[in-house]
Amino acid sequence: MKQLSLGSVYHMPWLEYRHATPEGDVVLRLRTGRGEFERVSARVASPYTFPDPFSGAQDYPMAVAYRDDLFDFYEVRFHWNDPRMKYLFLLYADGERAFKLDAAGLRAGCDGPDDISESFAFAYAYPADPMPEWARGGVGYQIFPDRFRREGEPEKGLEPWNSNRVQSEFRFGGNLGGIRAAVPYLKELGVSMIYTTPIFQSDSAHRYNTFDYEQIDPLLGTLDDLKALCDELHQNGLRIVLDGVFNHCGLGFAPFMDALEKGEMSEYRDWFFFDDVEACGYRTFSHEPYMPKLNLRNVACADYFLKVGQYWLETCGVDGWRLDVSPEVWPDFWRKFHTMMKRVNPDSLMVAECWDDSREWLNSGDMFDSAMHYVLSRNIWKRFCTHSIPLSAFDTAVNDAAMLYPQRTQDVLWTFLSSHDTERVLTRAGGDVRMLHAASFFQFTFMGAPIIYYGDELAMEGGADPDNRRPMRWDNVDKNPTRAHYRKLVALRAAHEALRIGTFRTWHTDESGLYAYERFTDEERLLCVLNTSTETITAQLALPATLCACAAVHDLYADRTLPVWSGLIEVKLEPGEGMVLA
Repeated sequence: MKQLSLGSVYHMPWLEYRHATPEGDVVLRLRTGRGEFERVSARVASPYTFPDPFSGAQDYPMAVAYRDDLFDFYEVRFHWNDPRMKYLFLLYADGERAFKLDAAGLRAGCDGPDDISESFAFAYAYPADPMPEWARGGVGYQIFPDRFRREGEPEKGLEPWNSNRVQSEFRFGGNLGGIRAAVPYLKELGVSMIYTTPIFQSDSAHRYNTFDYEQIDPLLGTLDDLKALCDELHQNGLRIVLDGVFNHCGLGFAPFMDALEKGEMSEYRDWFFFDDVEACGYRTFSHEPYMPKLNLRNVACADYFLKVGQYWLETCGVDGWRLDVSPEVWPDFWRKFHTMMKRVNPDSLMVAECWDDSREWLNSGDMFDSAMHYVLSRNIWKRFCTHSIPLSAFDTAVNDAAMLYPQRTQDVLWTFLSSHDTERVLTRAGGDVRMLHAASFFQFTFMGAPIIYYGDELAMEGGADPDNRRPMRWDNVDKNPTRAHYRKLVALRAAHEALRIGTFRTWHTDESGLYAYERFTDEERLLCVLNTSTETITAQLALPATLCACAAVHDLYADRTLPVWSGLIEVKLEPGEGMVLA
């Protein structure tokens, strides 16, 4: 008889373990010890079936959706016409042992009539609001405005575009007109959204030390320039997300200057944290005196930044905010900000800059819609760039990351290979373009919304900040093989719903580095196969049931056909090469 770790059986009637999809389906999840149960099902009933709600219950078989070293995570998705429901779980092991899990706990026996009050079952009574449809599985493009593109006559004192002085005190003069001029390039690449780092008045190239939140930095342009850019993007089917830095400001922010000058007599004194925690006499972002920390618990301060957020949504029609250092801001401010955004534009997107497990800010549904998914990024870097973890460990990390959030959140999570805060992925990979192609193949065939850091599609390099902010290589666009690779990946996502919003399931991992995983919706099922190693792989791969009966399968990436023999295909993949089989 199998030894069962019954303490591993776990369900939380909230957050990622119980949620609704944008289509209105209910998703239930249950954790068990790995490989311990033969079958698991969810028993669902209406609480208004009297006198015994479970007399007309329906059982839904559950399947292992994700798996790590210790646990199986079962999942079931079904449609329930009335969102008010009661549910419990039935677990079977060794063909004879049965267990029931409800709100009263786990206990043996579940084959007979339900002998418990319906009040002990888990309850569910409300669906989640849908995510913006444009953000689900879309492809974004991150722009660092000062270094992206410059249109018009350069002002005096700007760096030449080929300068290697990339420190923040040097300005290259990229502007909003330059971004607007690049719209045909972005449209040809196939992206559906741009995200710009801060554009408001500041004295640095990065502009994270904002002086005036109501003024466009003059080097970038004017209010009319931003309106024209937003209009141009929208006319071409693209959205725009701005960067809001509301955790801290710059030394030139008028309220901070007033508080510094007048001390206790300033009406803005409590907008900041004046104490002896930092040597400079006030708290800061990181330990940087030129970035004073804001106090969003102060009502007047919070009201000011709520109006800032609303102003740019209404005045220019921007489609969302990416919000800096989100875990360090008073969470009730984010709840107010979320309410404001959805009131002004229900189709807007609110994105957290959170580098770690973001469930606290995402899963309750009253703060952020999305986050920068650095939990996934770090594991991609470890497997594809530094090769510091085996494929099995990478797959475990991917499955654990998939379990962090509801599917509705996974659809809009921003996945990154590089950003303005990290080394560029090609540099991290030691200049191995094959691994850049492999990492981007995985990024574009995994869940979420892939974000391209400007120039990664041209195989640009760059070390740690500020070297990762080099000027865009417009001289290296034509006949660039990496750009062709990205265009193909973007086109595949646009053409296939399974890649945009489908579920992920691991299919095959091998010590050689051969990785296969399924992406599927009710209408479409694809098998992605990737060589994650630096050596050529030749192997026979068994196909899932949906493909193994075919005479041949088609690789959508390379537009080639592979014969199927007895449910197997012969795989030969060069380092970093991938296939999408249909």
